[in-house]
Amino acid sequence: MKKQNKIVLLGYMGSGKTTLGKELAAVLNHKFIDLDEYIVKKEKLSIAELFETKGEDFFRKKEVKYLKKLLKSKKSFVLALGGGTPQIDGAMKMINKYGLSIYLKASVQTLYNRLAPNEVERPILTQITEDYLFDYIKTHLKKREFNYNRADFSVEVDGIDTKEIIQQIVSKISKKEK
Repeated sequence: MKKQNKIVLLGYMGSGKTTLGKELAAVLNHKFIDLDEYIVKKEKLSIAELFETKGEDFFRKKEVKYLKKLLKSKKSFVLALGGGTPQIDGAMKMINKYGLSIYLKASVQTLYNRLAPNEVERPILTQITEDYLFDYIKTHLKKREFNYNRADFSVEVDGIDTKEIIQQIVSKISKKEK
């Protein structure tokens, strides 16, 4: 099976992995899977509950277990990773072996604008005040960029509408297939 049958979107929280993933999956006629939602369904607990009751280490072990299961399946899909998934030891190697990885690259300012008014529960952000959020994102993103930049290719998402981003991704996927 070609790697292009498994498209894996990665990037910092708020970069648009889920929103773009759903649209991309529709365009490619693939199933869309959000890894966090998949884990919630399998574990029967929200991400926040998993972090709170079982800890981040437990969550990361489940995350890599389900990621491996999905990547090794014979199904075609667009998969949106959690922002921290590429940080798991060996994850990027596995992602790039079985799928075509795309880094949705957003600036710190864009991420801040998307996360500051956030009403969606994000366990990692629960203890961070809005005053400190910009600096937190800047520092956290810097730590994660090494692995994000190991993706097969990246797409800038700042100030670009969804349809144009999808067109860029589809074009890059087509070029990879040749």
